[in-house]
Amino acid sequence: MPEEPIPAAGHGVRASGGAHAPEPPTGGATIKRLTRTLALAGGALLLVAMLVTIVSVVGRYGFSRPVPGDYELVELICAIAVFLFFPYTHAVNGNISALFFTSRLPDRYQRVLDLTHDVIFTLVAALLTWRLAVGLVDKFSTGEASIMIRIPFWWAFSFAVLSMALLTIVCLWRIFAGIGALRR
Repeated sequence: MPEEPIPAAGHGVRASGGAHAPEPPTGGATIKRLTRTLALAGGALLLVAMLVTIVSVVGRYGFSRPVPGDYELVELICAIAVFLFFPYTHAVNGNISALFFTSRLPDRYQRVLDLTHDVIFTLVAALLTWRLAVGLVDKFSTGEASIMIRIPFWWAFSFAVLSMALLTIVCLWRIFAGIGALRR
């Protein structure tokens, strides 16, 4: 199934690759397929969170039997879903960027700005991956869990660490694409 480009967000805002979007280097199809699969899993998790909420509300007001720990469960599911979306969003250049000041710059300067953004984003993603990994080790070693239903926090952290590590890989992939675009 071919992917359709993400439409522009309008008035000085770009939601996806403009004219200067770099061509993906080798491995792009694999990265996009993997990140898309994770994003779809994130969407499925949001549907699960919605169903838990509906069942809990109906149970609470219809039968005086809410889903125990529904707030904790929905909170953890949504947190995991958000992390699963990050790699795909960056892989398809779906982050919103304001182009008010840069839209009239020559194509080469826009590519340099995109590359600079990707380098900075790579550093931030790597930092967050590291800190989440530290948190994962801490949550695993202490056995910290949610209060009501005792879900261990480490498993949610594991999804966050894996997603952020993949985001870091996507950022590196985009840096190589940006360098290749500058060489052309």
